Amino acid sequence: MTLLRVSLAIRPGIVAALAVLALSATTAAAQQRLMTPAVERFVSVNAAVVALTHARLVDGTGTPSRNDQTIIIRGAQIAAVGPAATTTIPDGAQIVDLSGHTVLPGQVGLHEHTYFGGVKRLTQMSVSGPLLYLAYGVTTAMTAGSQLPYHELNMKSAVDAGVLPGPHFLITGPYLNGGPPRNGMSRNVSSPGEVRRVIDYWADEGASWIKFLGTESREVLGAGIKEAHTRGLRVTGHLCSVTFTEAAALGLDLLQHGFITNSDYVAGKQPDVCPPDNMRVQADVDVASPNVQSTIKRIVESGAAVASTLGVYETFIPEHPLELRAMELLDPDTRREVETTHDNLASSGFVVPQRLLRKMMEWECDFVAAGGLLGAGCDPWGTGFLPGIGNLRNYELLVQAGFAPEMAVRIMTLNGARILGIDSRTGSVAVGKRADLMVVRGNPLTSPAAIYDVVTVFRDGIGFDSARLRQAARGHVGVD
Repeated sequence: MTLLRVSLAIRPGIVAALAVLALSATTAAAQQRLMTPAVERFVSVNAAVVALTHARLVDGTGTPSRNDQTIIIRGAQIAAVGPAATTTIPDGAQIVDLSGHTVLPGQVGLHEHTYFGGVKRLTQMSVSGPLLYLAYGVTTAMTAGSQLPYHELNMKSAVDAGVLPGPHFLITGPYLNGGPPRNGMSRNVSSPGEVRRVIDYWADEGASWIKFLGTESREVLGAGIKEAHTRGLRVTGHLCSVTFTEAAALGLDLLQHGFITNSDYVAGKQPDVCPPDNMRVQADVDVASPNVQSTIKRIVESGAAVASTLGVYETFIPEHPLELRAMELLDPDTRREVETTHDNLASSGFVVPQRLLRKMMEWECDFVAAGGLLGAGCDPWGTGFLPGIGNLRNYELLVQAGFAPEMAVRIMTLNGARILGIDSRTGSVAVGKRADLMVVRGNPLTSPAAIYDVVTVFRDGIGFDSARLRQAARGHVGVD
């Protein structure tokens, strides 16, 4: 088996030429949409009109699931949704019987990466990453920080041009940070003028989001948020020197990770300084305390959203076993390194105790109960947490946290679309929206682990075979 190879040196002129073969909406008269052979080999459903019949439907709005439903797809859009007994199937439609299956909206990921960090050989997953995200039902992905932003921009161009299977990507550009340089992959900004110049540059280059790390000042963050909003971009952050309530008051759009990274809860926190014990002291903070509940209320009132990333922090619990489905996807050398990291986790510099993960769950439940907008993302990392499969682990953890299964689906779909500002186009199964769907064998509402049994993923009405996508990436994560 040969892995799909794509040149990532794609520039606008080439993209325009390739767009003739791209996945695109067609009229009902056309029988199939044209696509490149590199993409076509992963496709299992390609027809002008498709009828998905007798399915259990979780529509992404948080309302109860509905049994025996039919979804009509016409071109790239959902044309009808209703009971199988009363929904008319158009003449000539390709009929897919989904008895015993569940249809959900395609996931909208809010903390995705196409590099594999946390290992000695930091690699760009410009091929395996898009394949795995799509294979496991992620149809829209915001890359929350890029180590190699031009690789990501060219990867997005390849997907948009129809020469590489993958989700709709929104790119954030490089990490922005303050203080002394943290690594060679982030851009340090030390003044309002500097951060404005950097944001203007990446806005011109095609970024749609900006991400800050943990050591910038409030002055720089505030100037960055204002400039990004002026340019039509949104701002997210893995914060520390600036607390959640401070960032929310400055107009930050999306707070990453939730409770564990919120330095509001560190005693003696100094302004514009990242305390070294952040992401540790929270293990002993009472989520129900008036102080914590007050910060939740202030964040909600500001309108800032939060991205849940429970799954990646679970991988820093020494007692948590490695996910074998993910390990089988890794390059052999990378797999050995991940296994060694896991074996030595208890003696490493960062461990998440079980009680801290439980408090993260409690905080997110309280945030939603207070009216907060919660989405979710994967945050792939060298602890064995991989694109797509990690997003699905988040579903199980959100259910464990206490969310109803339909609400957990909403967090991962419609809420994410709302946060990205694209909920009129995707995020739920509704007439007129893009036909971005995932088909799962079984019932993940009663058996959450069934969520991994993804059969087909529809992106813009084209059905991709999940097994073929996974097989193409198998053994390559960590090198491609």
